[in-house]
Amino acid sequence: MKLSGSFASNLLSAASILARRVTFSLLFLGVALVLVEATTGTLFAFESTGSLVTARSGHTATLLPNGKVLVVGGYGSIGAPLASAEVYDPATGTWVTTGSLAAARFHHTATLLPNGKVLVAGGYGGSTSGNLANAELYDPASGSWAVTGSLAAAREYHTATLLPNGKVLVVGGSSFDRASAELYDLATGKWIATGSLKTGRALHTATLLPNGKVLVAGGYGGSPSGYLVSAEVYDPASGNWTATGDAATPRDGHTATLLSNGKVLVVGGNGPNGDPATAELYDPTNGNWAATDNPGSTRLGHTATVLANGKVLVAGGNAANLLYDPASARWATTGSLAAPRVYHTGTLLANGKVLLAGGDNGGTAELYDPSAPTPTPTPARSLNIATRTRVQTGDNVMIGGFIVTGNVSKRVIVRAIGPSLTKSGLTEVLADPVLELRGPNGSLILANDNWRDNPDQALLIQASGLPPQDDLESAIVATLAPAGYTAIVSGKSGGTGLGLVEVYDLEQSTDSKLANLSTRAVVGTGDNVMIGGFILGGTSGTPRIFVRGLGPSLSRFGIANPLADPTLELRDQNGALIAFDDNWNDNPAQAAQITAAGMQPQNDLEAVIAITPPPGTYTAIVVGKSGGTGVGLVEIYNLQ
Repeated sequence: MKLSGSFASNLLSAASILARRVTFSLLFLGVALVLVEATTGTLFAFESTGSLVTARSGHTATLLPNGKVLVVGGYGSIGAPLASAEVYDPATGTWVTTGSLAAARFHHTATLLPNGKVLVAGGYGGSTSGNLANAELYDPASGSWAVTGSLAAAREYHTATLLPNGKVLVVGGSSFDRASAELYDLATGKWIATGSLKTGRALHTATLLPNGKVLVAGGYGGSPSGYLVSAEVYDPASGNWTATGDAATPRDGHTATLLSNGKVLVVGGNGPNGDPATAELYDPTNGNWAATDNPGSTRLGHTATVLANGKVLVAGGNAANLLYDPASARWATTGSLAAPRVYHTGTLLANGKVLLAGGDNGGTAELYDPSAPTPTPTPARSLNIATRTRVQTGDNVMIGGFIVTGNVSKRVIVRAIGPSLTKSGLTEVLADPVLELRGPNGSLILANDNWRDNPDQALLIQASGLPPQDDLESAIVATLAPAGYTAIVSGKSGGTGLGLVEVYDLEQSTDSKLANLSTRAVVGTGDNVMIGGFILGGTSGTPRIFVRGLGPSLSRFGIANPLADPTLELRDQNGALIAFDDNWNDNPAQAAQITAAGMQPQNDLEAVIAITPPPGTYTAIVVGKSGGTGVGLVEIYNLQ
């Protein structure tokens, strides 16, 4: 299959349609995106269930004795702590509100007590309240909360572990003393001090071992300790801590899961050199750590849940979902989440399914069913596309194009993101993006300013599981016949700033696909370079991906100030550099592939990368050589 070079001209005005490829929002784009794909391995089903009454992240989820799930606190769409709580009923798949906390909070702990009540302790109460010492008890029988004794130390990012003697051990966290620990006595409703950690820490894990002791591992020790490799064990009989073996990798924000063989599996998290992509096993019999099969990707804000069959489901966290088998000590990929999610909760239900609820994607929830049948392998295809760059005015708005190929129509969601990019540390973002979706002849299909404005569209957007995180952001759900389409992102009332345009495939099983995508915008420096991403899914076929960074040839179409000499990087989901190109014909082997596919640019200073990658998440970065700036075009073609 050959595609002509004329497609570049299709992006040159807001009224003209571009034709090509597939871009995607990923790690460098400044938003949390999960790999929404089917990859090799054993696949099982994720299915949607009722959405939370209140969207939330950083909350807790507790399985109650009646089989229902209590979700408490967290933070909402504007980052403010929540006092609300709600209960999920697996029999109906619905949520209902229950009594509210006396103190709003997130980054707290929730522990099911032997009497069936739930102890919520500590957390962060917002800029006014700060770290909390408050603790409360939830009574499922009445659906109400009662304040109980306060912690000696206000804390967040701590752990809470129910001990065999019925007491609750709370350890560390961000407080005036990261090494402090205390015990909650249900009989008295009071807290008492116990032995202090040898090394203070927050964002660690605490795991009850088969011998009744508690393993605390990793975390962040503050200055000068930083990320920790150390671990220690608490003995309830003596109230003392004993150092045990050090892990190989310093990390915090990881998960630690007790396996059926008595070992503890540690996965993911954050470290001094980025998010570690490794996993380790702790053996309580000798106090040593050992490497286990590499999960193959970094992840943070994920969950790890032991299934009834003893395997561990690791879900979300901006990475593919995985199953760990303790018997073989190997990982296998599993099905795709209906909605990308981080900082959600994962709860094993009495029916063997796992409830995944909330997270930074919004208020959706879904169920993982380990017993679902294996889906039929699907052809390798691009499932999502996105580009992040600076949105300006006039001819310098952001113009993205994509093609639907095949024989049937495809339902997609197109999003224009701006304000929520601040959550990723970006500044000077587009305050109020406006989105237009135009058809093959340039006619307007739909336009949107704020995604909730149109009630009918808002329902479709929420049902997709991909509502924007800010009400000022824009989204459109449309069912499109095979053709080329253009998405135009501008700032309301002439606003400018960093913006993100995204297209998601909502019907991956249909006989059509998102084939190609391109975006034209001004390429700046620093955070204002042009960043495109794509996710490649599927289990069969050999995709041929061509990524192009164009600049000089745009002058032929009347574009003033084109990027004089674009350079192009392609990076994987870990941020590792896969390929780099400055001038497309510098590498004879690459140039031969590019020419054979008809993908050669019109100017020798333009950049192209040809690659046959495995399923995964990829980022293309277009930068001007020697700090050059100007209007550029990033294109991603899937020529499978």
